[in-house]
Amino acid sequence: MPRQFGGLWPALVTPFGANGKPDIAVVERLVDQFARDGLDGLYVTGSTGQWPLLTLPERQDIVAAAVRASAGRLPIMAHVGAVTTEDAVTLAKHAAKVGADAVSTVAPIYYPASADVVFEHYRCVGAATDLPLFVYHIDIAQKLSADPRQYTERLVALPNIAGLKMTSLDLYLFGLIRAYGGDRLQLFSGADEVLCHAVVSGSIGAIGTFYNLWGKSCKAAWMAMRAGKIDVARAFTLRFQTAIARVLAAGSTWTFLRQAMQQKYRIDIGMPRPPLGSQDKPWSDAEVAEIIALVDGNP
Repeated sequence: MPRQFGGLWPALVTPFGANGKPDIAVVERLVDQFARDGLDGLYVTGSTGQWPLLTLPERQDIVAAAVRASAGRLPIMAHVGAVTTEDAVTLAKHAAKVGADAVSTVAPIYYPASADVVFEHYRCVGAATDLPLFVYHIDIAQKLSADPRQYTERLVALPNIAGLKMTSLDLYLFGLIRAYGGDRLQLFSGADEVLCHAVVSGSIGAIGTFYNLWGKSCKAAWMAMRAGKIDVARAFTLRFQTAIARVLAAGSTWTFLRQAMQQKYRIDIGMPRPPLGSQDKPWSDAEVAEIIALVDGNP
């Protein structure tokens, strides 16, 4: 059996300095903060980490910094998905070399790909190292090209496969993969909005964007759900979903995250690399504080 993972993992935001480059010192501060908060792992250079906008050396530097700053306190899962399979394999080998605990990859992007092409890409990444592999399925970028049973059967046949990070609100599909895969796959929920719901569908943990800001509160809610404290989990979920909806409706998620991280942790993550965030509007300090308090239960 592969190493067992689980719990609440921020999908680490990639901080940028005024020079437009990833700020490695802030990466280290974030990792230390999340370790001290008692979170369970970090997913590095994923979608929240802006992987398509980073060079390979930048991604390697960020993963190495996260491993170094963690110093064994948190497992580090490096997302190594790339435009080319060769680059994904290069990143996977680097992640293993610097001491990451697992690798993850999205399907090939941009060009349409058959299921055979997708799984060959996964196979190459999984075979590149001895690290556990977590396939990263994200609904907004890809749809399943096989039925759930066939998809699951092909997943479990991959070299070093450990599980799946599934960023989808479709918990019926999530549940089917859990049912067909059984204990052979460790399933992380990747959609923040269904953090607690996914427990019922068989998730072993959650990886998400807003856990950068609300990791401790989200972990407490996830643990309550796991313990069967449905009223506690429900009350949190309604607050959390309301907060996410407010942020997304404003169309300025990146400025919210930046201002909220400054307010709560005194850490400036900067603005993302354009085009991301290029048209975001600033928030008032009062509104940011109100949304933070809504989720943390201190309105």
